[in-house]
Amino acid sequence: MGLDLKCPKCLYVFDPREVTKNQDIVAIIRMQADFAPQGKLVFEYAELFETTRPVKEAKLLRILSEVREMWTSGKFALNKRVHVISKEGLAAALKTVCNKRFEVPLENHNYLKKVMVTVSETEAAKRSVADERALKEREDRLRATSRPVDPKDDTAPAPIGELAKKLPWSRG
Repeated sequence: MGLDLKCPKCLYVFDPREVTKNQDIVAIIRMQADFAPQGKLVFEYAELFETTRPVKEAKLLRILSEVREMWTSGKFALNKRVHVISKEGLAAALKTVCNKRFEVPLENHNYLKKVMVTVSETEAAKRSVADERALKEREDRLRATSRPVDPKDDTAPAPIGELAKKLPWSRG
């Protein structure tokens, strides 16, 4: 009797030593850490590409590599337009897609990307409001003082008369 393991999903019995000989499977296993803490969600999304049988290793590796590219870069393209999305936004989009019931398996990431566009636009609007608020606060601070305040310098400037007395050509 060897080290045979049984897949909890499909009940396939396999020897882990044989599995590690397949470089695609090794790459998939190593890729799991890239999706932390949402690894389970990403693999649930990859299962949406299955037909009646499990996805082949090469296809699963391609799907996960494409999702990893979006995950690590925080960008994706749809209709020749690049969108920016946070990891939290991508996770929310993945949850939305995984909770939908599909009649047929997914063929590409277009449905996910359409959901991601909505999330991305919402995030961009929130960033815009926050940036506008920060800019307004900065402008208000600049208007309130005659010069930008250095937070490290808490000494008050000397009166102009005192500074004029220190000039080399002054008589004072």
